[in-house]
Amino acid sequence: MDTRAAPGPAAAAPVVTDPARVRAILADPRYTVPDPGRGAPPGTMHWLRQNVARFSNGADHRRRRELAEQLLRGLDPGLLRALAYHEASAVVDRAAGRPFDAMALVARRVPGLVLAAGLGAADPEQVAGELATVAAAYLPGAADPRRADASVARLTELLPAEPAEPLAARIGLLIQAYAATAGLIGTSVADGLRADRGTPAAELVRRTLRDHPPVLVTGRVGPDGEPVTLGLASAAPDDPDGPLAFGAGLRSCPGAAQACALAEGAAEPLLARCRLTGEPVRYPAPPAPQVPGRLELTEA
Repeated sequence: MDTRAAPGPAAAAPVVTDPARVRAILADPRYTVPDPGRGAPPGTMHWLRQNVARFSNGADHRRRRELAEQLLRGLDPGLLRALAYHEASAVVDRAAGRPFDAMALVARRVPGLVLAAGLGAADPEQVAGELATVAAAYLPGAADPRRADASVARLTELLPAEPAEPLAARIGLLIQAYAATAGLIGTSVADGLRADRGTPAAELVRRTLRDHPPVLVTGRVGPDGEPVTLGLASAAPDDPDGPLAFGAGLRSCPGAAQACALAEGAAEPLLARCRLTGEPVRYPAPPAPQVPGRLELTEA
């Protein structure tokens, strides 16, 4: 059973849904992100926000985005896919026929584990274990971000010692890949095992990005200072510009190829070797990221 909750009160706010208009706004430098300020203590969530491209504008954004792109150029999608496949296969092996939660053991763990290793982490498993706390406090409006300070500090210790912006770029890549990639894996596997057995993982991931993208909305501040919410699930299946799942324009996700590779690699052994146990697959109410809470599988 696929239980997708009806939109809650937050989803009732006006959202720009016309794909052409969404793309135009995303390409317009007059639409910015809120300024996170300056001067936060190193190793805190506020420090992280103040040093990543995600929350920067203008020259700061261009410089910090280039740092992230440099890191991504060192992460070969083919290798990421193979490593994710290996890690997910090991989870199925360890389950030894017992039911297991593929969200906890694969979707929310394997991408971070593989990325952390590629980004030079001293202990990739520990890095992967800190990401849930940090990701939950990353976006503006999240619960008290200070609750994540200890996890941010731990990540700065586990990743290569660098100046603030390059170090923040590594952490930012890990966070950006956490929930969205987990949703991409979970939905692709659930759909594939429910109705499309035999469909290649790459095709299921592509369909999920088109039909059920994990990230439904993003936000900007307009030239008049008013916030604007943009729908990322509004592109039609035949839109020649493709889905909006990875955004568009000035801030389109630079790691789309790596995210898809991780999702495909993690999903493939689950699709080939497992079946659903019959437990409902539940999603949070939009506009929250569409990430299954739990995906219980057992070896077929």
